[in-house]
Amino acid sequence: MPGAIILLLALVPVVVASALSDLRHLKIRNLQVLAAVGVFVVLAPVFLDLQELPARLLAAGVGFAICFVLFAMRVIGGGDAKMLPAVLLFVPPVELVLFLRLFAVALAVVSVGALVVQRSPAFRRIGWSSITEQRHVPVGVAIAASVLLLALIMLARG
Repeated sequence: MPGAIILLLALVPVVVASALSDLRHLKIRNLQVLAAVGVFVVLAPVFLDLQELPARLLAAGVGFAICFVLFAMRVIGGGDAKMLPAVLLFVPPVELVLFLRLFAVALAVVSVGALVVQRSPAFRRIGWSSITEQRHVPVGVAIAASVLLLALIMLARG
C-alpha cells in the first residue's frame, strides 16, 4: 500500500470524530484540528515523498486563505475553516482536483440532507444542533465523506 494512502487512512478517525462533533454540536474542536495536523507531522516524514511537501503546503495555505474569507463572510464556521486546510495536507497533489470535486458533491448532498432533516419534526427529537439549528450545515460531515471517498478511490486504484 503506497504511503499516500496510509497517510490518508490515518486521517480517517480524526475526520470521523470531527464529523460526529459537527453533527451533534455544530462545532469542530481545535483539538481535532490539532490532531489532524499532528498526525501529518508525525507520519509525513515516514510515508510521504518529501518532494510533494511544498505542493501540499501550498494547497493547505491557499485553502486556509479561501476558508478565512468564507469564515469572515459567515459562510462557514471556524472549525470548518481550520479543518479543511488541515485535511488538504493529506491530499496528494495529483488527487487535489478529485478531492475538491468529491467535497463539492458531498457538501451539496449534506446541505440538501440538512435542509430536509431540519424541516422534519420527527428528527427534532434527536436534539442534535445540526438538526435544531435552522440554516446551518455540518460541513465537517462533507469533509469526512470526501476523505473517505478519496481513500476508497485510491485503494481501488491500488
